[in-house]
Amino acid sequence: MLKSELDEIEELMYTWRNSSENIALENSFQSKSHKVFEAWRTTTFSEISEKSLRRYFYYQLEGILKISDTLYKMSGVDIPGKQQNQLLLLLDHLKRYFPNYFNQDATAPIAFYQRSVELWSADVQLLKSKIEEAEISSELKNSVCKWVEELNEINYAKRYTFREIAYSKYVVEQMLLINTFSNEAENNLISFLCSANFNHLAFLVYRQGKIREKLNSFMCLGDRINYLHKQKAIVKSIPQVKNIVYDPSWPSIKTMLAEWLQEEIWLAEKSLTKGNEATITRIPLELSVAHLSCLIRLLYEESVFATQNLQSIFKGFAGYFQSKRQAVISPGSLSKEFYSIDQHTAARVRDLLQRMIQRINRNFFPMAVVVNATVLSYLSMR
Repeated sequence: MLKSELDEIEELMYTWRNSSENIALENSFQSKSHKVFEAWRTTTFSEISEKSLRRYFYYQLEGILKISDTLYKMSGVDIPGKQQNQLLLLLDHLKRYFPNYFNQDATAPIAFYQRSVELWSADVQLLKSKIEEAEISSELKNSVCKWVEELNEINYAKRYTFREIAYSKYVVEQMLLINTFSNEAENNLISFLCSANFNHLAFLVYRQGKIREKLNSFMCLGDRINYLHKQKAIVKSIPQVKNIVYDPSWPSIKTMLAEWLQEEIWLAEKSLTKGNEATITRIPLELSVAHLSCLIRLLYEESVFATQNLQSIFKGFAGYFQSKRQAVISPGSLSKEFYSIDQHTAARVRDLLQRMIQRINRNFFPMAVVVNATVLSYLSMR
């Protein structure tokens, strides 16, 4: 059974809201909070399992968040300062001294996010100024500045997790270290944002736009495919910092870009295949599909083909020949006729093969033809 250490704190918070005795209540809060801290410490050194400890501290965090949210709802948009500040002291203690049991994916209180915005406000303004003056493309400026503006606004309708707030602080601090006036500013920003898993939609659209712009400079479809493969390899090779992401509900920026590039590669290769098929001159035959399938079967059964893969054989014949009535033969139609040859088809093919044998004899074995003719003539006179 999980035990809440915050019952006295919760009662005090609701009393505080309707009282003007701030000094007495602050002293009372300090006394009660020390009792909570001691209870947390004692529990940590107890013999309960790691799993139980995690559940215990998650439960304590839920209690703090519940009190904070209740006070916010009771007070409307104007967040009560004194009470919330005291709760933040509890939250900071839990976060600082018990980091292994702190639920980073819990939704942070509005007061916590408001304090974070106030703390990073100067850095955010400096970053926005640096980005606006940087030697980078306008598309990248817009995507980054859009995120920076969102970051510095307190939107009471949108709630953030502790992990998301920590992520925002990390990205702002790291981006301030990048030299935005060098020739490599844009590449350095892209590299960092990818490694930091900045899966913001505006940044994804920017990356796709830059790749499409480069693609349009290639006249040859093969060069486009090579470029797409190269970009995919680059994207997949970029290292990512573990356990950080802009929006955890979306796939990583690497995943989204790599899958998009794979789709572009597939479309380009499909276009290339269609183009190649259009340039192939199919050889017309004075044979029907049924007769051609019969010939294929004879050749197959006599092991003329150096493969046992019928599908590749059908595909090869369909790609390079056209029948008497069909300009384009499908591998499927060859396969269908291959397994349903009747006597009429076999007889026509047999006649063809016999004529071919006679031609071989006339062209390459003329003496045999004369001897056969003489023997037949002699037999007919007797």
